[in-house]
Amino acid sequence: MKALLVTMMAVALGATPITYQIDLARYFRSAGEEARSRSTTIADAKAFASSGTPSTAAALLRWLQRYDTLLTNLERHDIYVYLKAEQNDQDITDAKADDELGTTEQLISERVVEAARRLGAARIHDLRRLPSLVPYRYLLADSLAQARHRLSPAEARSVAVAVTPVLNAAASSYKALRKSSAKIENNQDAYAALLVSIAVARNGVARLRGFSGAAPAAYFDRSIDPASVERTLQAARDSDGYAQYLAVVAKAPKPAFSPAPIPVSDAIPLVLAATQPMGTAYAGAYAALLNPADQRLEICTAPECDDTGFSVGLLGSESGVYFGGYDGTTAKARALSHESGHAVHRQFMAAHQPIAAYNRGPAFMFESFAIFNELLFLDYLYKNAATGAERAYYLNYFLHDATFQVFGSAEETELEGTIYRGVDDGTIKTAADFNALTTKVFARYDPSSVNDPATKVYWARNRLFFTDPLYDVNYLYAGLLALDYFTRFESDSKSFSPRFVALLKNGFNDSPAALERRFLRINLSDEKTLVGNATALIDARTKMLAELYSSAATAR
Repeated sequence: MKALLVTMMAVALGATPITYQIDLARYFRSAGEEARSRSTTIADAKAFASSGTPSTAAALLRWLQRYDTLLTNLERHDIYVYLKAEQNDQDITDAKADDELGTTEQLISERVVEAARRLGAARIHDLRRLPSLVPYRYLLADSLAQARHRLSPAEARSVAVAVTPVLNAAASSYKALRKSSAKIENNQDAYAALLVSIAVARNGVARLRGFSGAAPAAYFDRSIDPASVERTLQAARDSDGYAQYLAVVAKAPKPAFSPAPIPVSDAIPLVLAATQPMGTAYAGAYAALLNPADQRLEICTAPECDDTGFSVGLLGSESGVYFGGYDGTTAKARALSHESGHAVHRQFMAAHQPIAAYNRGPAFMFESFAIFNELLFLDYLYKNAATGAERAYYLNYFLHDATFQVFGSAEETELEGTIYRGVDDGTIKTAADFNALTTKVFARYDPSSVNDPATKVYWARNRLFFTDPLYDVNYLYAGLLALDYFTRFESDSKSFSPRFVALLKNGFNDSPAALERRFLRINLSDEKTLVGNATALIDARTKMLAELYSSAATAR
């Protein structure tokens, strides 16, 4: 590990630039081979979706194994075409292939849910006790739970024809509005009309599924208990950690340090160094991922590259990281460490979790692992800063990240949920209604926000409200978990690290609550303690930041 780090740093100092590009041949040898194989794979998947529900344990086992093989194959194709589409944002052919593969994956997953519905709870209970089906117990139980809120075929067709196009059009219109030269403040009515249409449509679909509204339906789909969300938001509102941090920042002296851009070749050794305290297994996985010779990292710099970052990988497909628009800022370096966290997690699962269905899981748990790694990265920058001014800068960056993950996400989650309820009961109709509501909700977490003119239109600036509605709740839980992980890491890294790595390797073969309890002894139902632990960490570091600011002021 140390030898690799030294080698990479030496290369970075040389004249020959390093090329960071994912080797697509590890997935398919050529585009033609991939296209031919994709056609066969999609046909096999459609045949599976039309197959009958197995009636015996042996037949069900073979059927579930077939499903898992299809997931593995479809994802390998999806990785290939998605990477090609992101390398060239004008590549319509691969973008359409990506959409078709995603739809096909959803099709076969829904077929498993339908099979669970037809088998019924009693039959599944009996089948789950058979040794051959033990590995699939959670998949069957989770599919049965999803089946209780599944649309009927007729309802699904109606939604596909009448609702989905509305949601897609609203998302596209939002993107077009944001690209226009007009300021958000001057287009508030247009944004409001779009968001109202999204909320009306999603509330209607949620009621068809048996929920009171879109928010509880979305929480259910994300493996989060709606009642837990309300308890978490209340605990966040009761905490003073955010207010204390903001008060310290408000009195901060003028920044005396601004970091120079960090080239990727310099950022990678920093990411690797930050992982060292987590031990050989964890740090070694990052070293393998970020070694340019292994071609699992792509830094896309061409004009046609999509300026985004993401990870790929599943059982049967080596993981990788794509990053477009890297500019050397601390934000981009932090994002690289975040996406690397996702890729390492995917690689751990691919190597140790043999069921592809369990290589996928709730987004908030995925995000918690990646956020933990970015906290390690920011903490490393802070602890290894050369001057007091640098330490203040990076400690503030750490705290800004930590508080936004928890309290910023709480603001967004509460605001979005309240919007959906307000649209449903008719109290939210116009841009003025959205502005007033946003100011009211944000004031519960940061009273000073009412003095910021930008606060009232925050609802229109939040891209996810329009393009991925009700996703922000994932960051709320992910942030709380990541800060809990970090606290445990700081308290006893030798004990925490192997248990954390074991969780990463395990995948998602049980509920989030069961997994967090089994591997890390975290109680997801104790929201007050989760928020309290996050607040304690933030408070301690806020005090350290205040001392750094005080020292800087005294020095002047």
